[in-house]
Amino acid sequence: MTSGKFDSVLIDSIVVNREERNRRKLEKITELALSIRNRGGLIHPIVINREYLLAAGERRLEACKSLGWTHIPVQWLDTLSERERRAIELEENIKRCNLEYDDECRAMDEWHESAVRDDPSWTHEQTAAVLGLERPTVTEHLLVAEAIKSGVIDPEEVKTFSTAKGILMRERERNRAASDELLRSVLSDDEPEPRREAILQENFIEWAPRYEGPRFNFLHVDFPYGIGADAFNQGSAPAHGGYDDTPETYRALLNCLLNNLDRICAASAHIVFWFSMENYGETLELLRTRFVVPSHPLIWLKSDNAGILPDPSRGPRRIYETAFFGYRGDRKVVRAVSNAYAAPSVRDSHMSEKSEPMLRYFFGMIVDQHTTMLDPTCGSGSALRAAESLDASRVLGLEIDPTFVDRARLKLRQARNLRELSA
Repeated sequence: MTSGKFDSVLIDSIVVNREERNRRKLEKITELALSIRNRGGLIHPIVINREYLLAAGERRLEACKSLGWTHIPVQWLDTLSERERRAIELEENIKRCNLEYDDECRAMDEWHESAVRDDPSWTHEQTAAVLGLERPTVTEHLLVAEAIKSGVIDPEEVKTFSTAKGILMRERERNRAASDELLRSVLSDDEPEPRREAILQENFIEWAPRYEGPRFNFLHVDFPYGIGADAFNQGSAPAHGGYDDTPETYRALLNCLLNNLDRICAASAHIVFWFSMENYGETLELLRTRFVVPSHPLIWLKSDNAGILPDPSRGPRRIYETAFFGYRGDRKVVRAVSNAYAAPSVRDSHMSEKSEPMLRYFFGMIVDQHTTMLDPTCGSGSALRAAESLDASRVLGLEIDPTFVDRARLKLRQARNLRELSA
């Protein structure tokens, strides 16, 4: 049943201390028994002390009992090396739930690296066999351990192993999508965009049909809402800069976006689309022709109670704004956040400027080093600054008004300088 290097003892003589051992249900005993039978014996014997008390291998013991074995190969605890003893300790701690997930991942990673140092051909499957775990379980723990070491995952913020694993799975998919998009741009006949300026003075309706550069995997869209906000009583257009806010302009911009989407937007991409609740149904219906868009929007609650007051005599003041969040190509998020955020309004240079902290909060769900973002009507440029602060690889904003362009470029340069000084 096994090689001659291990002792064989009566299987019924093994003592299992249920109070001290594994409190989890022993799983997949039938599958393990079939594997042992097919292999013709145990590759790794169970471990016992001189009093026949089981130290490691309870699943193997139960599988062999189910096969009707009368004897089982054992290794004595006092004959093991230090690394083998540490493997047993790690296995038992994992099964007793004594470790936090990050400590468990670090311990498994440390043990596996020690085994690889002793034997460079050592595999995840061998570590799994020694620890009494499934190979995919070991691989997942080692990947999470590496992410913790590299700073991709912070256990203070990511509280569970399943959440950490989900982050890595989404990161892997985003890496693959970024690689696919890069390969597409290399193999295509498209010429690279000649200008690398982050903010261009352009009319999106004229720019989009002629664009032939790399596609973007995040669209931040803040078109004029088409509600005539620049003409509202107590509006801020005269003081902070207004713009054309007619329904016709809104629909023209939206149609231009959808008609040129495949030219500017990657097959795997996110969209954040700000809109007025007055256009909720129409906008959602059109966006859903090209994106998966949930019905519940993102909400920016203006914590200073400032907002548009369409009719001071009849009220109320509108102190929140909404944005649809959508995706195409089953693009995954970096991490989930809540769909509402409170932050004061900002009107330094634009009547509908979006709060940078609010954008950073929502963008934290989308933006990482693989992100290339387009903002077709960037206004104050706050979305560009928010995305760059989250390490987006490229941002591009379009703005038709030359005054807004100059202001946005200046603020973007200032933000970049501050990051360089603090780096």
